Amino acid sequence: KVLRFCMDMGLISNRYVCPKCEKEMKLVKQSGAIDKYEWRCRVYSTPSHDVRRSLRKGSWFERSKISIIDLLLMTEFFVKKRTQSDVCFELGLSGTTVCDWRSFYREVCMEIVIDESNMLGGSGKIVEINESKFGKRKYNRRKYVNSKWVFGGVERGSNKCFFRVFESRDKGNLLDVIKTYILPGSTIYSDCWRSYDCLEDEGFQLLKDSHSLTFKNAETDEHMNTIDGTWSSIKKHLPRRIATGQSYSYLAEYMWQRSHSSSGDLMR
Repeated sequence: KVLRFCMDMGLISNRYVCPKCEKEMKLVKQSGAIDKYEWRCRVYSTPSHDVRRSLRKGSWFERSKISIIDLLLMTEFFVKKRTQSDVCFELGLSGTTVCDWRSFYREVCMEIVIDESNMLGGSGKIVEINESKFGKRKYNRRKYVNSKWVFGGVERGSNKCFFRVFESRDKGNLLDVIKTYILPGSTIYSDCWRSYDCLEDEGFQLLKDSHSLTFKNAETDEHMNTIDGTWSSIKKHLPRRIATGQSYSYLAEYMWQRSHSSSGDLMR
């Protein structure tokens, strides 16, 4: 059933043609194989041949020594946000192995998020944008080490969102985020305007006019809580320590979970 599921989902091939005789190979039991089956074409007549091929050939299972069912379970646990220690305990795998696979899953999330990336807002739509600092606080003081600034935006009333990581905070980054992610006609709420004192700058005025954008201060809107709640959720999602260069992958995981949470089937 597991193999049939994988074939139906396109995770492994459901047929192979023998390179010797060009006939379809047969799926046969093989006790020595990790998954207990293999593709085989055995011919006794002259010219004889015995060709074997792993069921994993050409799939993302190919280079792993973990059983397919355990890999599927590990994927399910990732989607359901089970902790790494839970996965290690349930499947009897080492922390290093589980960590490596979870890193791979986040890379997949990143590719999906990039492929599905869309702009937010539009005529009559409200987008909330803000910035936050991510990193580990040193000795519970107000100083962060190995921290990064993240600009984020959410479209009110939908699951659409974007996040962009920067080494530092400045007006140019904020302007670039608006150009890249927000559609013309949007109303943008943020408290960044006051922080950067940027609304009178030429770049922001040109963007405002050319894209018919409306900039409003967050303090004028009593419902400016969508982005604040999002920041809170993200920070709960991120581990206390993040390796250099991993911020994007964790944000991508959060965005993938958020954008597919209403689909009813995250495993697809």
